[in-house]
Amino acid sequence: MERPVYRLLRLVFALGLAHALFLLGQEAVRAHQLAKERERLEEAVRQAEARVARLRAEVEAAQDPAHLEALARRLGMVRPEEILKRR
Repeated sequence: MERPVYRLLRLVFALGLAHALFLLGQEAVRAHQLAKERERLEEAVRQAEARVARLRAEVEAAQDPAHLEALARRLGMVRPEEILKRR
């Protein structure tokens, strides 16, 4: 003979176990989403660092008079026969 209280305890245990499994599944999904977000952000950081490096190279080149002269000639601001006076 089984007592009714044991049936209730088994039901409560089964519901608790199902709830725990559900929560574990939710955490697994969340961890996966966070990992994908982290990868996306790391890629964005790498792209930003590469852009900063390119901009730094442009700044250094802009400080070189020869580069500025070549740029001015390429843009048509200075004719080929003209001579630029450097300061």
